Amino acid sequence: MGNMKIAYFGYDPLSCCLEVFLKKGYQFAAIYCGESGPFTEKIIAFATKHQIKLCFDKPTPKQMRDLITQGVELFFSAEYPWKIPIPSELKYAINVHPTLLPEGRGMTPLPHLILNQSKHAGITLHKLTQSFDSGDILIQQGIAIDPEESFDTLSAKIFQQTPKLLATLLEDLQGFYLSSQKQGEGSYWPAITQAQQTLDWQQHTAQLLLRLRAFGSLGTYANIDGKACVITSAQAKQYQHNYRAGEVLEENQDYLTIATIDGELCIPKTGKAGLLFCV
Repeated sequence: MGNMKIAYFGYDPLSCCLEVFLKKGYQFAAIYCGESGPFTEKIIAFATKHQIKLCFDKPTPKQMRDLITQGVELFFSAEYPWKIPIPSELKYAINVHPTLLPEGRGMTPLPHLILNQSKHAGITLHKLTQSFDSGDILIQQGIAIDPEESFDTLSAKIFQQTPKLLATLLEDLQGFYLSSQKQGEGSYWPAITQAQQTLDWQQHTAQLLLRLRAFGSLGTYANIDGKACVITSAQAKQYQHNYRAGEVLEENQDYLTIATIDGELCIPKTGKAGLLFCV
């Protein structure tokens, strides 16, 4: 399948896929990355280095048909938020999804996986269709969720393991396409709400830590002393006390310590990869 022309759609979290196509001899006709910003730096750097056309607009039916006219045979999507119009004459269209489909369709599955759906953790490469995350399954593999798994450690596992799965698929793309399996009923996981992403000081310390891990560097919201804050990490101690849950116990230039119902959270301040901001 080397020398096949492809159009790539994606953001940085799965930019590891770009090198797989490059090593396999695929030709990039264009890379769609949605926007220029902190989540597309790796994609943009790759395109610049290899002199590949970059597109920041939402893909239109005409643009997609033009790609076919240019000889593109494969659309590949990895962490791309916009719907891609698929021309009927396109030979291959593939998407990467970070769950074991058909379970876990939806835009933000990783926090769900850590909070309560760990058995569905994995990587699925499936046919890209006009219905999100519903195309026939080409190849997939599970990922074990560790007891202390976080959004960031799970993201790292997906980043490390996806290239191997993609390389296996590309070894016999036509064969996997012909033997693809239709998805069953499965499940759709809705987008995370701000309430789900917010600490509830009436929960136990272990539950607070689980929520913090589920969102990691995405940040978890919290009300601290009447201020809305975003936290990306914290340490905890469990012990009996008479403080009010949510009460500020100590604050210095480096840390903020908050009482929980059965202990305390110690949150690093800005510059310590912990408390991002309070407004």
